[in-house]
Amino acid sequence: MEKMIKVARYRNTPYIFNFNTNGGTKRYEWAGSKNGKYDIKQLSEEAVDWLLMNSTCFKRGELVILEDSEEAKEIINNLGGDLENYSNNTHTREEVLQILQGHHKTMEKKLSEITVDSEKQFVIDVAREISADLASGKLKFLAEWMGTTQDILFD
Repeated sequence: MEKMIKVARYRNTPYIFNFNTNGGTKRYEWAGSKNGKYDIKQLSEEAVDWLLMNSTCFKRGELVILEDSEEAKEIINNLGGDLENYSNNTHTREEVLQILQGHHKTMEKKLSEITVDSEKQFVIDVAREISADLASGKLKFLAEWMGTTQDILFD
């Protein structure tokens, strides 16, 4: 029996992966997260290996391997130099909320580690949802972090 690995989409936008197999093309579609619920698909170990070797979806945090099996943990451990990049660019909505609602300097440090534009946009989407509860200094920092002004980003 083929080993299956759970792969999730934490971001709130869709993601599509077409995997060519012996019998044709297998299409995987993630709808994106909604209300804190993540879209999770089971992929064959072969499909996950293909993604690791031929794409940057894990390194850029587009997809996340759920560590619920020994195989999944081994795959993540084998990311090597990309492990830090993977960790810095894969946040759940709850983790983003915790960062945004935490201490200002801690927020700045955590957000400065994010290197992928789509992860930054995900953070901003979450920040827009709770912008009424965020201090103006945090909103100003988020706008500067995105390279725009506060009134454009949060109005």
